Order: sequence, then structure tokens, then C-alpha cells
Amino acid sequence: MTDKSNDILKKLNDSFQDFVTGIFGESTVKRMNDFSSQAIKTLVEFGDTVIETLNLNENELVKKSSTQIKDLLKQAGVLEEETEDDF
Repeated sequence: MTDKSNDILKKLNDSFQDFVTGIFGESTVKRMNDFSSQAIKTLVEFGDTVIETLNLNENELVKKSSTQIKDLLKQAGVLEEETEDDF
């Protein structure tokens, strides 16, 4: 993603959070963010499981695509960096 795309996504996200905060309060925004992060993490884990189950983990295109998607999610701040404890 380009910096301009990231900036637009950030503005949209900030506006949406301001909207939700105004209507439902700060605690709802925190719960929404926690839920979104958990949902994305679960979706990534599911994708990893499917790749492994279908024996696609040796396919270079699949590995590259998976890595790129995870990197974009990390850059967008919706997926946390893996730590050594995660392994």
C-alpha cells in the first residue's frame, strides 16, 4: 500500500472510531478494536491452517502471498508482530 492509501485508511478508521465513540462511548470502541484484532488474528490462523492442511506451505507463490498479507496487516496496525513467545 502506498502512503496515500494508508493515510486514507487511517482517516476513515479515525472518523469511524469518533462516530462510534460519540454514539456508544469509549468502552465500546475499545471492545470493537479488541474484537476486530481477535477476528483478524483468527482469520490469519485459519488461513495458515488451510495452507498447511492442503500442503501448500512449500509453494513459493503461496508463501510469498501469505507473508505479504501479514506484512500489510502489521503495517496497518491490525495484526501484532510475532514474538519469540509465540513460537
